[in-house]
Amino acid sequence: GGVGKTTIAQMTFNVRVKSHFEPKIWVYVSQDFDVKRVIKATIESASEKASKALDRYSLQRKLRDILNGKRYLIVLDDAWSDNQEKWDTLKGALACGSKGASIIITTRLEKVSSITRTIRLLHLSFLSEDNCWLLFRKRAFGHGNQKLQNLVDIGKEIVKKCGGVPLAAKALGGLLRFKSDENEWILDKESEVWNLPHGENSILPALRLSYYDLSLELRRCFAYCAVFLKGSKIEKENLIHLWMANGYISCKGKLELEDIGYHIWNELYWRSFFQNVEKHPSNNILFKIHDLMH
Repeated sequence: GGVGKTTIAQMTFNVRVKSHFEPKIWVYVSQDFDVKRVIKATIESASEKASKALDRYSLQRKLRDILNGKRYLIVLDDAWSDNQEKWDTLKGALACGSKGASIIITTRLEKVSSITRTIRLLHLSFLSEDNCWLLFRKRAFGHGNQKLQNLVDIGKEIVKKCGGVPLAAKALGGLLRFKSDENEWILDKESEVWNLPHGENSILPALRLSYYDLSLELRRCFAYCAVFLKGSKIEKENLIHLWMANGYISCKGKLELEDIGYHIWNELYWRSFFQNVEKHPSNNILFKIHDLMH
């Protein structure tokens, strides 16, 4: 995880590409592949309205009514299931578009692409160490911050631990941007977190290090985000007000609670706990939490 599959899929939603498709639909699939839930989410994404509780067959008919004869673009993000029967059921519900209708599936498992009979498979490779360094440097040093140039050598050693994963480089860069003491950088480079078991997921030590570095207040505020469904879009203003209402934010000097909430949100965003930020037509800011952090 963290190599940029979702980011690449989001690039298909740019203005030039979007003009060729209608409707444009994004559905987070997740490890729990419930066909009814995915169909319901597809309907809601296409119509921007909550779908009433119906049985799966009624939902399938409603979805076909929405998609029938249309050149749609559907992104099924973060699919894990290799259940052939479930995929066949979902594909049957989607097989009603016009010529050019397209479905993009992001997955960590190559078996999913063979089961879904993917026409074109795009493998995402890890970043080279040089490119990983460029991403880390932008986050950690900003634009030409001369005060931190003595930390470059330590930073390059830390980047070697990222395993070429973009999210790890961004998270660590965001973490170290707030530290200017050489000893703090060395402590993070030599942290025991790097020695903890993480299976095949090389990004987990970087995410653990970022989380452990948060203040208790930031940890509480981030942990509260677990009340939202995995993969769902979260409204920034709403989240800050929920933090305030539940007593997660403390007064500091003359600052208003809401201002402190904005500061907390911005710091979590900069440290890569929040991503996929977009501005809604109503001026609301929407964002998501990476599934590895949720």
